[in-house]
Amino acid sequence: MNIIKVGLKFSSIKYPSIDIHNYQLYKYHSDYGNLLKGLKIGTSLLPNQYEIVPSKLKGFLIEQLKQDQQILKKPKEVLFVGRSNVGKSSLINAILGQKVAQTSSKTGSTLRLQFHNIQTINGYVVDSPGYGYSQINVDAQKYMQGMIYTYAKLSSRLSRIYVLIDIEHGIKDKDKVMLNMLQEQNVNIQIVLTKCDKIKERMLYDRQLYLAREIKQFKNIHPIIHTVSTKDNFGINDIQYSLIDSFLVHQSRQLLNMEDRLIKLIQARNRPQKLDLNKLTKQFKKGLQLPTDQNSLVHTKKPKHQLS
Repeated sequence: MNIIKVGLKFSSIKYPSIDIHNYQLYKYHSDYGNLLKGLKIGTSLLPNQYEIVPSKLKGFLIEQLKQDQQILKKPKEVLFVGRSNVGKSSLINAILGQKVAQTSSKTGSTLRLQFHNIQTINGYVVDSPGYGYSQINVDAQKYMQGMIYTYAKLSSRLSRIYVLIDIEHGIKDKDKVMLNMLQEQNVNIQIVLTKCDKIKERMLYDRQLYLAREIKQFKNIHPIIHTVSTKDNFGINDIQYSLIDSFLVHQSRQLLNMEDRLIKLIQARNRPQKLDLNKLTKQFKKGLQLPTDQNSLVHTKKPKHQLS
């Protein structure tokens, strides 16, 4: 990775990445950037291997763990998460250069984990349902939020999580709750500030600086924060380079006791527990500690009959 430092004299908007340690702006480049020319979306797998709903997550993770014990070089996966209407699907389409993720004006239109295969680098970009406000029913929303967290906790192929924050609205309490839970999962987290076209150019750096200082408090955060706009493609090249590095430079997180995990998954319930983000947010605002093992598939089913 090559990073070019720049000053703040004029046209600073040309440099969309900011370092949370020294607050300097950067133009992000990757040594593997030439691979951008070869990005392609795979279409050879069955649809249910690309789109995972809560009820299919258990089987998907079991199959993944089985495969990973048999292959030398497992594929890597990069997860995109964020509040509803933060622009995840639009950003993925802009990064990959074609419309592969469904976009909609209806808040919360993504209802499953969507896996997009980049054939040239043996990796998957994973789009996820938005957390927070949604126009779907509350019960289904809790299951999907549980699915996101369970996948982030148990996937053996995850190499990075991109957490998207709307730069205009900033880090909301639900973002803080999600970051608090994800930072405990032994995987690198990188922040992406979206919709920067809504911020005046002269105000952009001040906004980046303010949010960088907030983000710095969390653990396992990548030092470079990306700022993007899919409306005018601002910052898209930077995050493309970052994505390439996520696949080719950074290792997937190490999960211990893989066989034990597989056994527990086989014994687990068929879909993740509900994750009530509203309840957790209220606890967070009161200063109460969030549970570190909230919503995992790894809870065995209760026996129908129990001997006394």
